[in-house]
Amino acid sequence: MKKLSLALLAFAMILGLSGMSYAAPVTLKYADQNAENSWGAERGMKPWLKAVEDDSKGSIKFETYFNETLTKGAQAWMSTRNGIADIAWNTMAVLPGKNPMATVVTLPALPATTPMDASRIAWKLYETQPTVSKPFNDVKVLALFMSDVDNLVTRKPVKTMEDIKGLKIRTIAGPSVDMLNALGAIPVVMPMPDVYMALQKGTLDGVMADWEPIQGFRFYEVAKYVTTNTPFSYSLFTLIMNKAKFNSLPPDAKTAIEKHSGLEASASLSEGFAYSAREVAKPLADEGKVVIYELPAAERERWVKTGGMPAWENWVKDMEKKGFKNAREILDLATGKTAF
Repeated sequence: MKKLSLALLAFAMILGLSGMSYAAPVTLKYADQNAENSWGAERGMKPWLKAVEDDSKGSIKFETYFNETLTKGAQAWMSTRNGIADIAWNTMAVLPGKNPMATVVTLPALPATTPMDASRIAWKLYETQPTVSKPFNDVKVLALFMSDVDNLVTRKPVKTMEDIKGLKIRTIAGPSVDMLNALGAIPVVMPMPDVYMALQKGTLDGVMADWEPIQGFRFYEVAKYVTTNTPFSYSLFTLIMNKAKFNSLPPDAKTAIEKHSGLEASASLSEGFAYSAREVAKPLADEGKVVIYELPAAERERWVKTGGMPAWENWVKDMEKKGFKNAREILDLATGKTAF
């Protein structure tokens, strides 16, 4: 027995000297309101989770909870802050008032030509502007990324500004509400997972959405008309982590997460999650599931002048009333009038 104990001790010392480790990976709970087989999950979040696991040297294992199986989408931020989820995908649309200054990147008619560019703007504002970063201090922000620019998805065709008047349109809270009001529509703020049923019942006439939710939530089954080239807005998403959980991780795990966080991670998530979903437009149209109408340039400009650009000024006035004296400065950065 004594010989066996000595042998085991010697073996343990050899393992220690050789640097070998058999520590079990840390299991991190990942929460997401989107369906596991949705475009954004398949092209955006799943690749991100796999990349972090692969780079963690075996120190991380993700336990995934898609389709609101761990927490409702509207509760994702609070659930992450409180440790129910360790990491979560979150849409800021369900948290009106959480970060007023960050809503600048959701203004309609922004000059950013792709959601990847808009995501880089969002991250630079977060890194450089305390009025943007401070409201997010209760969690660790891993990425800020944007949807593709919204299309108008409706139960009947919309080809002119007059066609949208009186229609009940789902939107995110914030500047898009001002634009829809200016266009004569009736803005309705609700969580994206509730939209399908509302369209089916007719309590909504349409939804502002990019191609990812059109495909992922199967909106084409209840609203087949898609007006593109609209001067609407990008939606802001966040990938967030519980601070205490991050701080408790071993070094390899922290390094892996940090490697896939920040400026370029935000742009990459935007490309995979939303921009790449433009690929579904043609197949859906070819199969007769959607009818696509591209807003002509002249008609688009009418929408910009009536509802888009005025929303910028309304945003500045609203922010200044709330005490944000640098609102104009933030707008100029977001629109490229001044450089970072």
